[in-house]
Amino acid sequence: MTGSRDVSSSMTFGAKAGYGVGMSGLWLTHMTVAVYLFYYYTDVFGISPAQAGTIFFAATMWDAVTDPLMGWMASRTRAKLGRYRPYILFGGAPLAVCFLLMFIRPDLAGVGLFAYALGAHLLFKTAFTVVYIPYTAMIAQLSFDADERASIAGVKTVFIALGSLVVAFFGLPLIDAFGGGDDRKGFFLVAALFAVGAASALTLCGAITRERAADASSASESRDTETSSPFEALSLLVRNGAFVKVFLGVIVFTGCYTILNKLTVYHFQYNLNARADARWALSAISLAGVIAPMIWAAITARTGKRFVWIAGAMIAAASLVSFYILNPKSVAVISGFYFVAGIGIMGVLMTFYAMAADTIDYGEWKDGRRAEAIGFGVLSFANKTSLAIGGGLLGVLLSAIGYVSGETQTEETLEGIRLSLAVLPAVGFLLSAIVISFFKLSAARHRKIIADISARRRDAAT
Repeated sequence: MTGSRDVSSSMTFGAKAGYGVGMSGLWLTHMTVAVYLFYYYTDVFGISPAQAGTIFFAATMWDAVTDPLMGWMASRTRAKLGRYRPYILFGGAPLAVCFLLMFIRPDLAGVGLFAYALGAHLLFKTAFTVVYIPYTAMIAQLSFDADERASIAGVKTVFIALGSLVVAFFGLPLIDAFGGGDDRKGFFLVAALFAVGAASALTLCGAITRERAADASSASESRDTETSSPFEALSLLVRNGAFVKVFLGVIVFTGCYTILNKLTVYHFQYNLNARADARWALSAISLAGVIAPMIWAAITARTGKRFVWIAGAMIAAASLVSFYILNPKSVAVISGFYFVAGIGIMGVLMTFYAMAADTIDYGEWKDGRRAEAIGFGVLSFANKTSLAIGGGLLGVLLSAIGYVSGETQTEETLEGIRLSLAVLPAVGFLLSAIVISFFKLSAARHRKIIADISARRRDAAT
């Protein structure tokens, strides 16, 4: 096997940026769904919070099947363009079309309207999975070095932040401008604009990015150890304690981050009577994502991914609790709290996929078999499960606190929105930190694992 540092060190910043631009495209669609879709369902499309929550929950059940299946399909792909690259290069346009379908409001009512929303949502989820699973799995083939993966993840997180920033800062103003008072028209035109941007970014990513490990003998060797059975792969992942910890940490953290994103618009609309100003708070998190990754990357090199996850979660939780206690009314002050929370959030977001790639190597070292693409499929399922849990829980919470779409809310409802917005995510962030405190796969140990795998493969080849 070519040494891990030899393969990874040849990856230039431009190559990392070429990979990262794909995530900005994915995040144009993802963040629109994460931030605006629940609100769109209840206040524009015309279904109840319970129905909207049901759609997000049903999507999770669908992801439970499609994410691991897509991982298995990607792991068996043998194409001249690579194992993962074809899905990125050619999957952007179908994803854009399916994304746009969610923002078309047909002339239906009752069960028919709900059925259309559910069907369009599941189509989007499927198209997203077809691109997202190969994209995230590709990081394991871009480098075999834990530190280099952290650097790649840092660059990728900047592009996540850029995609998020576009959605957060321009989303609501563009909806108002394009709609001219008609939110249905505004949401559709903005979705069309973001769909074109997403497809273009993914196509560019696919054109630029190469699975660099394919130039090394390790690539074919890693394929030899890649399990061909999805059931065997799932069994390997369950026995992989390091992977399980990341899986659980992702579910808890991103589920609560989802609630924060979705409730921000509600808070500004009903607690502050300034819906358009929600963009400043949401943009503050995204701006933190442009600044924070390089700082966290330097800290990671000195301390490790485990420390960064825990520190990031604690910073985000502390900022949200302070926000709740002080209850500021100034948009600038609120945005300041969101910015600090975003610094912590980005530390976790840039870490968990790099950690997951390390756990895949650990699994191969431990069991002699590799569950790379399916592993990332399962991790993606964890990420999406958290989105659905957040969406489903949000539907329950809004119903429980007496929320009525488009009406003046009671004081109890307004307090419930504020409590759910700040305290619930803070608790979840701290729980994820507790889970990750038991993660023991350091960068030094990972380098030893890679050396052992390399020696094992050389012995098998002779």
